[in-house]
Amino acid sequence: MSKLYVLSFDENGILKWGLFYDDDNGRHLFDENYKPLVFATRAEADAKLVEYEKERQSEDAAIAFSIEEAKVFAESHKWKFATTYAKTAPHEYLVKKWLSEEDSLLFECLVQTINKESVIGYFYGHANNYLILGDYYYWYMPCYPENVAVDLINRTTTDYLEYRDGAYYYKPKEIGK
Repeated sequence: MSKLYVLSFDENGILKWGLFYDDDNGRHLFDENYKPLVFATRAEADAKLVEYEKERQSEDAAIAFSIEEAKVFAESHKWKFATTYAKTAPHEYLVKKWLSEEDSLLFECLVQTINKESVIGYFYGHANNYLILGDYYYWYMPCYPENVAVDLINRTTTDYLEYRDGAYYYKPKEIGK
């Protein structure tokens, strides 16, 4: 899997530095909140890369919650409804950057709980790790590049989940029911 790295490039005759990653389609400038990460100096770009890598190391070192602790954390936060997917895949999400420093560390514990306690589930053929906690199941999208920490966790009700053929599957509700 690809890692984030620093590379210089020319933009209108000016030397700039950016955070890049590679995939099957070539080299890409990494963005944060839809803004490309471009810097005037190598030192600024290196510092941002170190920041990303420290956050990932913190996530990797986090201790998974017990199932009860995970439920308490999840229930103690306000989740935002994903209006873009209201009709096709209703769900809510929690963004790490919205949280206090302390809660950001606990967010990382929830990530590790998903890693440790999840079951395989499928969303239209795409495999995900689902953590089932009461009436909700939780997941995050795989991180890419690999040295970037999880920044968003999704959840939806178990009404949209069915178990068949030895695995869990997303089950869209019929419109009008």
